[in-house]
Amino acid sequence: MQYQIIPLEIGSIVDREVFQNGNMEIKCGLVWKLGSVMTDYKPNFLKNYDPDIGVCIEDIKGASISETYNGEKVIYFSQTVPEAMEEELTDIFYGISRKFSGPYQDVFQDLEWKLVRSESFIFGHLEVKEIKDPYLSYK
Repeated sequence: MQYQIIPLEIGSIVDREVFQNGNMEIKCGLVWKLGSVMTDYKPNFLKNYDPDIGVCIEDIKGASISETYNGEKVIYFSQTVPEAMEEELTDIFYGISRKFSGPYQDVFQDLEWKLVRSESFIFGHLEVKEIKDPYLSYK
């Protein structure tokens, strides 16, 4: 049996990467407008789940993001990142830089930003559906 975890609010699945360079930090990634998470194990995190905090998808046994729609790229900087650097990094992130090309992850690392975490989260109110294997019920 599979379980589908569906957020009931738009934008409740997030893929996030955290980069650091000295005392500066970038948090960036995708916010998915719609999507779901699948697992083969009955979710047991719900008894302690806080919708305002959410849960890291890696902390849900056997879970992975299965469907996503209409991802929106977002980027945030620590207050220690100078404004001119923010502008350049934002252009790189959105792929509009005239100076740099290629995936932003590669360019950030070329510019001495270290990828320290890559995580996916789900938050907000959730619905869990049991998905029965259609092949088992067919006779």
